[in-house]
Amino acid sequence: MLSGGLTARGAGSTLCGRLSRGTRPVRTRLTLIATALVTCALLVAGTVLVLVLHSVLLRTADGANSARANEVAAALADSSPAGVDEALFNTDQNVDLVQILNGNGQVVRTSRSRAGAGLGGPLPPGTHVVVDGAQAAPSDAEYRARRVGVRDVGGNDVVVEVGTAEEGINHLVLVVAALCAAVFPMIVLAMAVLTYVFVGRALAPVERIRRRVAEISDADLAERVPVPATDDELETLAHTMNAMLARLEAAQSAQRRFVGDASHELNSPLTSIYGLLDLARQTDTAIDMDTVRTLLLPEAERMRRLVADLSVLARADEGRPPRPHAAVALDDLVAAEIQRLRAAGGVVVEGGTVPATVQGDPGQLSRVIRNLTDNAARYLDECLSVTMSVTDTRVTVSVTDDGPGIPEADRERVFDRFVRLDPARARSGGGSGLGLAIVAEIVAAHNGTVGVESGSGGGARFWFTLPLARSDSRRL
Repeated sequence: MLSGGLTARGAGSTLCGRLSRGTRPVRTRLTLIATALVTCALLVAGTVLVLVLHSVLLRTADGANSARANEVAAALADSSPAGVDEALFNTDQNVDLVQILNGNGQVVRTSRSRAGAGLGGPLPPGTHVVVDGAQAAPSDAEYRARRVGVRDVGGNDVVVEVGTAEEGINHLVLVVAALCAAVFPMIVLAMAVLTYVFVGRALAPVERIRRRVAEISDADLAERVPVPATDDELETLAHTMNAMLARLEAAQSAQRRFVGDASHELNSPLTSIYGLLDLARQTDTAIDMDTVRTLLLPEAERMRRLVADLSVLARADEGRPPRPHAAVALDDLVAAEIQRLRAAGGVVVEGGTVPATVQGDPGQLSRVIRNLTDNAARYLDECLSVTMSVTDTRVTVSVTDDGPGIPEADRERVFDRFVRLDPARARSGGGSGLGLAIVAEIVAAHNGTVGVESGSGGGARFWFTLPLARSDSRRL
């Protein structure tokens, strides 16, 4: 018993699983949903149609019965039942029975070939009654009838009965219901087939897009999905996916360049350090302090700075975290940098500050200013200028040198990673090509912008602008 129950349960589970898998495709689900909706709509429409038809036929019969009963009643006002015009007892498609009953309920005049019983008992004059499902023996037919109590010309109370056989009404209603039952399933079937076909055609571009995406690998992101000329959401989806693939391709290319450039930059100091250490190992000779100071420490420091810069850029690539909401006196940072440059000597430093408070990280903003001044100091001839300007909403810091300047064609890519401009601005070397890239990342994280242009003295003017803090009390 237990084994049989488990087997039955397993079979039921398998069947449900197959049904579930069979209805997973969107095409199938849409077809089933559309078919179910059409079926429900047709069921409601058919029911309403049959009920309305039945109601209309009954109202038509009641109208015809009432009209004929009134005509007979009017005729009785001038004559006895025997003198009523024979034409009023003729039947048609709406009237199947006309008869007159005396005060005892006996039929004294009828449209049938032989008299039978009435559809009801006596009625007081002036009474109008509608009866449904009434029978008049000896026939077992049911009638929808109008019964009217009348007083004839002789002062006798009589009853006029005019009825319509319900068999004809019910037959017509059943015929219509049968037609609905026969035609509606064909409509549902046709709707299901058409829905399946047209949904399949509508989803064909999606399947082509899916196949193309399945073929695209991370080794070749240059492929694009086909764009259907449908001018609808599918075309928009294809364009969006192609834009996404373009971004992924650009990100992959940038990552590969980044890894290659980083490897190249790290290789030089590592090669120098390894070469000296390997030479000391092979000769079994200690490295003198002069070599440590002039070769090993500078190369190690260069590698340390490069690793730190790579760490900053890697964190930026992971997504810029929300910058700290701390008030920073930007003019104090600029003044401190000017003082540092002047204390270092060997460089003529010009500049000045204006009070300006921004929201941000003081350490990162100090690094921006330091990177710009270090970059300018590397390429200047004699003089370096650091200035500030303030508007109602923003503050701008500019660092200008009197060096060779930057060609206009290179001004956009100078903030890219590992970019060095040759030959004019690379004559002194020493940079990793990451300083300006870090500047761009930090400024962007603080909702600012950065740029470069020609200086007034022919050199390069690097600038960045940041939004002022909402309440800069030092400027009031």
